[in-house]
Amino acid sequence: MKRINLLPPEQRAKASRERGLLWAILILVAVVVALGLVYVWQNGQVNDKQAELDGLMAETAAVQQQAAALAPYAAIQTTRTSMTQTAQGIYDSRVPWSTILQEVSLVIPENVRLQSLSGTVPATMLPGSAAPPAAAGAVAATPDITFAGTTYTHKDVAEFMTRLGLIPQLSNIQLASSTGAAATGTTGTTSTPTVTFTVTATLRPYLTPPPATVVQGAGQ
Repeated sequence: MKRINLLPPEQRAKASRERGLLWAILILVAVVVALGLVYVWQNGQVNDKQAELDGLMAETAAVQQQAAALAPYAAIQTTRTSMTQTAQGIYDSRVPWSTILQEVSLVIPENVRLQSLSGTVPATMLPGSAAPPAAAGAVAATPDITFAGTTYTHKDVAEFMTRLGLIPQLSNIQLASSTGAAATGTTGTTSTPTVTFTVTATLRPYLTPPPATVVQGAGQ
């Protein structure tokens, strides 16, 4: 059976407008609900990020506080490292007297008798020295090491000086004096040394200057 709308045209148009308005309201409500849900989700994301940021800032503050508490120890470590390097530099630039004396004992001729040996460290080789290092090839004004002894002939003195030249720590070996004559008399079966000599030498400069620091307690 065919359906027949018995409403007047005015009522049908009104009902159509009301249905369109209802659908518009429903769509608007849906849009508002969707926007509300998006807002709630985004607000939750912002809150989570803010909480994460607050946590990171708290950790950063804690780390900064720990760093501030450890700063004195970092300064102590820096000072310790500097002192260790300075001490190592002083040790490396020391004059090895024990080695020099041992080498002298190895090169001294059998017929040479040392009566005295004196040595000083020049100012340019002292740690913290303000004196400029000696120029290459320059002759020292005063010797650093002095050998005094006796032997039988002047040739023995020359041999002793030649052998001193084999010691790497010594340079500028000079004959200060050599007096007397070759031994002619004997005591029993042994000749008596009659040549008295004095030989001087200088310490070879360092390849690198010693540390520029003042040794604490020096001169006390």
